[in-house]
Amino acid sequence: MNQYLKGHLRLLAVWLIAEFMGAVMVTGMSLFMKQVADTAYGEGGLEGIQGLLLLGLVLVVVCLAVEYLGHYCRAKFLKECNLSLKRKIFDRIIHCDINLFQEKNNGSYISLLNNDLRLIDESYFQVIPLIYSNINTFLVAFIVMCLYHPLLAALQVLLCIPQILLPRRFGKSASAKQKEYMDSLDVWNAEVKDIFTGFEAVKSFGIEEKIKERYRKIVDEVEKNGFVMRKQQAKSLALSSASLYMAFVLQTVFSVYLVMNGEITMGILLGTMQISNYVNNPVREISELYLEYLTIKPVLARISAVLDGTEEAQGKTLGIEVDRVTPLCLHKLSFAYEDGRRILHELDFRFDSGKKYAIVGSSGSGKSTLLRLLMGYYAQYEGEVYCGGKRQTEISGQSLYRRISMVHQRVFLFDDTIRNNITMYGRYSDEEVWKAAEDAGLMEVIRRMGDGLDSRIQEEGRNLSGGEQQRFAIARAFIRKAQVLLMDEGTASLDYQTAGLIDSLLLDKEGLTLLSVTHKTEKELLQRYDEILVLEQGRILEHGLYDELSEQSKQLLAWNCQGASDDN
Repeated sequence: MNQYLKGHLRLLAVWLIAEFMGAVMVTGMSLFMKQVADTAYGEGGLEGIQGLLLLGLVLVVVCLAVEYLGHYCRAKFLKECNLSLKRKIFDRIIHCDINLFQEKNNGSYISLLNNDLRLIDESYFQVIPLIYSNINTFLVAFIVMCLYHPLLAALQVLLCIPQILLPRRFGKSASAKQKEYMDSLDVWNAEVKDIFTGFEAVKSFGIEEKIKERYRKIVDEVEKNGFVMRKQQAKSLALSSASLYMAFVLQTVFSVYLVMNGEITMGILLGTMQISNYVNNPVREISELYLEYLTIKPVLARISAVLDGTEEAQGKTLGIEVDRVTPLCLHKLSFAYEDGRRILHELDFRFDSGKKYAIVGSSGSGKSTLLRLLMGYYAQYEGEVYCGGKRQTEISGQSLYRRISMVHQRVFLFDDTIRNNITMYGRYSDEEVWKAAEDAGLMEVIRRMGDGLDSRIQEEGRNLSGGEQQRFAIARAFIRKAQVLLMDEGTASLDYQTAGLIDSLLLDKEGLTLLSVTHKTEKELLQRYDEILVLEQGRILEHGLYDELSEQSKQLLAWNCQGASDDN
């Protein structure tokens, strides 16, 4: 994390220099107070008052310039540090392997970007320079106190020792409480995301009160952990304040004793009372800031795990570029999840270029897992997947994703224009966008919305029907000239007529290699496929034209026609 401080050393240096000048100004105010007392008890007369006024004005002007410079550089430094960190964090997340990403709830990433980065700003980027600044203030004030009276300076340092020791006493427990609080914030963010995502379901099932009760339990836990964390910090802060007040009392009494014995003047007394604040206060602030830094350590660890971990998909940023990914060949392909569940068992098959394949079978038979393997989502499998004669593991992720597209049952749409939702922010001409939209059957949608390709899609496609959303996913594949289209129950949630139109659109697309996971068993539809794969318990039970399938497979298809999507 220090690299973000070091990356902006020039701004940091100017900020710290301004803070150091501010510390020097503190001693100037102390000398001013001493001069006030000496003038009041001396015989300077009107000339002495004029000198005081001039000195005071100079101090005010210099203080104004130093304060502005310090705050400006601080703001600029924090902006650059936060910008660098936020960009780097998002880069790491967006390039994360899809399976590693899905191991966590989306709410945990939202919490990291919102809560964790805010705490890094407040308790790391701001705290580290402020600790240095307070050390400077302490040293300058201590030197001035030594000039006033060495014994007073020594006493002041001794009285500061309890404040220095307090963070060591409370730091470890405060850090643990901070971690518990951050973990509960993760849960809270995930819950809020789920509630708002499923808002329609909440309303349609009338479960507002149950959701409120569930939300209250989670938010109560968050605030309870927050209270425990702040209570732990309060103990340290209270003891630190008590130590500060005790130091002030003892310092003042001893200074009065020295005045009564004639060892120091009233001017020095006022000067030391003024400057002692800038010995005590920095020590107290350093103590509090260091405690804050200790509590932020779990957050630093979470951020570092993302920045320094292995989230990025191994082998996906490297690899060869290929022009073709067909035919797709499976050779003794087996796959098991980390918990040991074996999903696929030694599959051998060849998907030829331009042909249309229906993949059918009962839920849990491995149909969707097979599509994910072909998309390159999983790197840990046995056997081989060949794409256009090359091992899939040798091909770069970008090259693979440009030539293979996947359409899910639920299509994600950005709150953006039709153009950007088709191109996915790629650079394409208007002619190419119109062609993809026409081929995907979106012309009626574009005409209806009125502003052509610049018509705006509402969040999550609220102003589109389910079939229209699916057509956007297909248009994305068409504009990229994808050689292979994987349909994972893409039309399962659509009405019969709309689903039939989309199925026909894809089956009639020349040159497109189509692999469609489906639960549909209509004879007329299945007869249009070049080949049907029947998967059962992770094995290819049978494959061929519909009319070539055994009666056993046809009965199995009919039995599984329940409209359910594959879990795997």
